[in-house]
Amino acid sequence: MYVITFANPKGGSGKTTSAMLLAEQIAISGGRVAILDLDPNANILAWAQTREAEGRDVPFTVHARPQAEETVELIDSLSDEADYLIIDLEGSKDQIVTFALSRTDLCIIPLDGSPMEARQAAQAVRLVQTTANMIRAQINYALLFTRTNAAFQTTDERDVRQEMELNNIPTLPVRIAKRAPYTRIFRDGVLLSELPDIVTQEMQGKTASVSDKAMKQVTGAIENARDYAQTVIATLTKEQVT
Repeated sequence: MYVITFANPKGGSGKTTSAMLLAEQIAISGGRVAILDLDPNANILAWAQTREAEGRDVPFTVHARPQAEETVELIDSLSDEADYLIIDLEGSKDQIVTFALSRTDLCIIPLDGSPMEARQAAQAVRLVQTTANMIRAQINYALLFTRTNAAFQTTDERDVRQEMELNNIPTLPVRIAKRAPYTRIFRDGVLLSELPDIVTQEMQGKTASVSDKAMKQVTGAIENARDYAQTVIATLTKEQVT
């Protein structure tokens, strides 16, 4: 079982959305996926529980935050049911975060490309490195730019990328753009793959130009999510081989 964690001490970095997008794309591809929701807000757990209560499908299992001392045991036990375990970490330097990182194959650190977010991401990098030193094993990690402009790369993002490159901090080549369909995942309790049918129904009676624009947003979001997931898996498997 591959363990992929998402870490950033700052809220609103796109951490939970990035975890959800990856989980759905892997599940669509046929992989068995489990999510461990360690974030105190428990947005993924609430999303899954709402869908289950309404009789709607959840294509992966979602597990609630355990007691800190039970974290490693729970992670190890999930290898019987999942090929990929995705963990949404809490932001603080809690013991449970260290336990989860100790079992991590790849830690993804989302940030929006601003200098302030870069400083927060640097804290997450230090936490990963400290944990790696503690367990005397390498923990692979990479930054992921999220909530970016879909049309172009901002000056801030370019400068942060260059700074990370100078400091030998790996970044994923793909970006997750700021797109309206992503906000609907938690707002409406939907899967990204459900949105084409939903939007088609919503656009009935609308003009062709309005319908095309709405559907293009959904198509762009799905393509972005697919490219992102493929990049993560390629990075994960490459690190495992090396």
